[in-house]
Amino acid sequence: MKFSEDNIITCDKKTKDEMLKAISHYAKQLSFTDNEEQLYQDFLTRESEGVTGLQDGFAIPHAKSEAVKQSTVLFVRNQHRILDWETFDNKGVESVFALLVPKEESGSTHIEMLSKLATALMDEDFIQKIKSTNDRNILFQTIYQEMNGVKQ
Repeated sequence: MKFSEDNIITCDKKTKDEMLKAISHYAKQLSFTDNEEQLYQDFLTRESEGVTGLQDGFAIPHAKSEAVKQSTVLFVRNQHRILDWETFDNKGVESVFALLVPKEESGSTHIEMLSKLATALMDEDFIQKIKSTNDRNILFQTIYQEMNGVKQ
């Protein structure tokens, strides 16, 4: 999985749909896809299958897609909560971990990435680090360590 500081993005979107389009666009800019429309459609397909919003302002949308060239996670911090994103606590989403996985890795890499993120989002220290900083380097280090099993 490729992950760098470039995978950390700040934006200001009003709706879940706008956010998924933006993620697809950023994925193209970062060369994780050549087909942002297909990636966007694959995000929508997954969203139609069930809730990707969690609680505490977090969501993990994911696309297992033929349009994805390399597995990665994009972390997107929105300037305000997206209230139309269904969550378990009904408080919307402002921190998004978007998983992008090539279709052929959907049974392996996808499960591993999702598992690591879900575990991290049960850890109060991880949540506090993510929520309390806008420093890209700190965000990068925190997310990289969790996604790669590196503990300090």
